[in-house]
Amino acid sequence: MKINLLLTVLFLSVIIYANIDEMDGIVGLTQRDGGLGCVCHNFSSTSSVHIWIEGPDTVIMSSTTQYKLLLAGGPAVAGGFDLASYFGELDSVDTSTHIISGELTHSYPNPSVNDTISWNFLYTAPGSILTDTLYTVGNSVNLDGIPSTLDQWNFGENFIIHVIDIPVPVELANFKIVADRNDATLSWETLTEKNNSGFEIQRMSETNNWDNITFKPGFGTSTEQHFYSYVDRNLENGNYSYRIKQIDFNGNIYYSNVINIEVNALKQFSLNQNYPNPFNPSTRIKFQIADKEFVSLKIFDLLGKEVETLVNEEKSAGEYEVQFNADHLTSGIYIYKLDAGNFSQTKKMLLLK
Repeated sequence: MKINLLLTVLFLSVIIYANIDEMDGIVGLTQRDGGLGCVCHNFSSTSSVHIWIEGPDTVIMSSTTQYKLLLAGGPAVAGGFDLASYFGELDSVDTSTHIISGELTHSYPNPSVNDTISWNFLYTAPGSILTDTLYTVGNSVNLDGIPSTLDQWNFGENFIIHVIDIPVPVELANFKIVADRNDATLSWETLTEKNNSGFEIQRMSETNNWDNITFKPGFGTSTEQHFYSYVDRNLENGNYSYRIKQIDFNGNIYYSNVINIEVNALKQFSLNQNYPNPFNPSTRIKFQIADKEFVSLKIFDLLGKEVETLVNEEKSAGEYEVQFNADHLTSGIYIYKLDAGNFSQTKKMLLLK
């Protein structure tokens, strides 16, 4: 009777896990809730597979910290994982991982680099003093697309995190963003700063992961209010997310909340009439570019002879203005011509001296 029951349990386990392949990740298999591990690859764990977490073991309440999960051993062609927290919240750093049922798992197997497979992830601490635990399980696979006993897995050693109550070294306030055509202006302020090296501004688009786009130095330690701003120029149409990564001189990092914005860049090409017109001896010429193109803006006399090149380079979508100084030319009518991709337009201007 006991043998039949055991066989039934094993049979059901095979059915349950048979449809979980390595492209879908592994969910609910850590030891947090008494999980059995990645039995779709092998019913028994293998001590030759090692999983560990690198990162600080002490964090501040409600702070977000980046960690690294590493896996070595086994076939080591590629690997996947499942990561669970008891109190804190886990989140992805890039598209190689995602959240399912509150746990973090791989979106697709990561390849091995120098016999080691790694993933970055974010941990947000709860808003109270406590000791938290991260539970892991990792599977090392041969990447043949078929879970089998050739693949190997193991539980990782539980990673303990102490959540403490220490004031955040930088008191960040009023983080906001405003879109103006194809530019995005970010601004924020600090009420106090302690040991502040500065801020990385990070941007994520619909097609790219988080990128560091600039760094703003901080004021070290200060009890005065400070204002910061940055203009992210010449963006293409689309949705963007921004966050601030504050870094202190000890290397500790803290993330702001994420702000989303939609940018509607200019949707047409155009060449404006110069102003002033007539002019002496200088005038301004405005033009608009709808897409990234190689742009040429040149001045000709009435005989078609080129007398000046104002722009001759690739430009992103946006609105531009150039100054033309005709101090070296004689009075008369001149033609200015804009070429950008398939767009071409000319207009006349009058120089009166």
